[in-house]
Amino acid sequence: MSELKTITARFFDGSGKYVRNLNVKSRYAGSSKENIRKTDINGFFIFQASSNRTVEILAKPPNQPDYILFKSINSSIISSENNPIVVNLPKTIDEYKANNPPLKKGIVSTVFKIVDSNGKVMVNFPIQSRPKSKGNSPDKYTNDQGLVEVLSSPNRDIEVLVLTSGDQFELKFSGNSGSGTKQPILIKLNEPYDSFKGFTLIKVLDKSGQRYAVQDVDVEMVFDNVNKKNLKVKNGQLKLTNWVGQKIKLTIFKPDGTALDSVEFMVRRVKEEFIDLQLDVDVLNGKTAQNDPSIPQRIEDSSTGQIISLSFFKEVYGTKKLFWHKTMNGRPTQNSTPEQFLPALNKGLLKYKMTEKLILCHFLAQIYHECDHFNTLIEYASGKDYDIATFPPSVCNAPKSRSCRRRKQIIAEGNTTPGDGPKYKGKGLIQLTWKSAYIKYKNYSGIDVVSNSDLLCDDLFHAVESAVWAFNEFKNADSLVRNGYSDLTKTYSDSHHLGVVDKVSRRINGGTVGLSERKSLFLKILREVEKRNGFK
Repeated sequence: MSELKTITARFFDGSGKYVRNLNVKSRYAGSSKENIRKTDINGFFIFQASSNRTVEILAKPPNQPDYILFKSINSSIISSENNPIVVNLPKTIDEYKANNPPLKKGIVSTVFKIVDSNGKVMVNFPIQSRPKSKGNSPDKYTNDQGLVEVLSSPNRDIEVLVLTSGDQFELKFSGNSGSGTKQPILIKLNEPYDSFKGFTLIKVLDKSGQRYAVQDVDVEMVFDNVNKKNLKVKNGQLKLTNWVGQKIKLTIFKPDGTALDSVEFMVRRVKEEFIDLQLDVDVLNGKTAQNDPSIPQRIEDSSTGQIISLSFFKEVYGTKKLFWHKTMNGRPTQNSTPEQFLPALNKGLLKYKMTEKLILCHFLAQIYHECDHFNTLIEYASGKDYDIATFPPSVCNAPKSRSCRRRKQIIAEGNTTPGDGPKYKGKGLIQLTWKSAYIKYKNYSGIDVVSNSDLLCDDLFHAVESAVWAFNEFKNADSLVRNGYSDLTKTYSDSHHLGVVDKVSRRINGGTVGLSERKSLFLKILREVEKRNGFK
């Protein structure tokens, strides 16, 4: 048998951005045997092949009916993560996604075109839509022709709102969707494009969330993939003049002049106070004077395997401190910052390989409500309703009473010692309840939360890991997600997504508490993922 060679390929889309979670495969030329997988979170496809063979590398971009051959190579080529075989897709991922599949029966498409008061096409401009007099949807954004699609039931009264320079949404269309439109409906703003000029303060952070305190480090900014500007980071900050809808690509350079991975974002509001951009480098303090850098710690590009970035988390959930409620009083996790929480969240997700987009969107929507908007890691109730001492044998003198049913449940769930109720009440992000659940988690993880149940609210990683386990293993909610979609990589309507959210919520919560919030948050998370092409 010939020697196997390891081949490292990296996929980039038409914008030069590496492509995560892309369906790819390799095969020998003329062979029907194929190696099928997905690119990793850094766009790499790593496989093995026998020496001196012609190997074909294929990919299936979003909304494409089949795999496309993008590259043929000789397997003896030398490659590595630092020197990969580059595979370029001709279009951007957004362009592939724009080739939407046919609408499902009972859904119509109404298209709008947004221009400013002077008739200028508004690109990447935010709108909101809703059934008449109902709550707003998450933001949608126009394409490079100023077009945006609103989906609804036929003959539905719908409303469209657009952003003003005061960062408020103003009603600009109210009408019936009928059977949809082919000719876009024109919406003209009351203000010129220049009214949407603002300032963005960018806080540059290292991979652990610390301020990237390199003095006068060089930065290259590319606006809308065209206009380039060179700046310097001052004390870990950049202040930019920008307009709503602008796409910005930021590249920071190491003191030796080599570039770190670029970060991309889009300006969404006029008065956006700041954006946190987290780099995949170790914290570094010091000066970078030319030819004489004072570096107490070497800067390194590193593969941390981070799934969710700090900027993504803050965009979805905000910037406030977490787990601040009085029930957390004195606990080491009280008033955790997003910067402190994100490493634990990513570690837990990576440990359980929880990286698939739709499963992760559902998980992120559920944990937020389960721990009361990241306000607590411990149930507010005392736990006495789970305690055997509250329900003595005498309550079953009335065998059909609620108290008797509760006593039987308490015994079945293992809370047989007085005090077990408060000890094993809900804790963690998805609040684990009952001694029987704590025992199952201990048996699975090896972490003795039976002896020390407070680990789930006193340690951020245990709070996260128990929630990932509860979602995937204990509640088996991930199977509901997989069964809810024929293909986790395809595009689905919002109504389809919300049907899956309904099933997942009932599995996690046991009922419908907070269902509407779980649904709206899922759509908010999904829209953010679509805008960023991932969780970065």
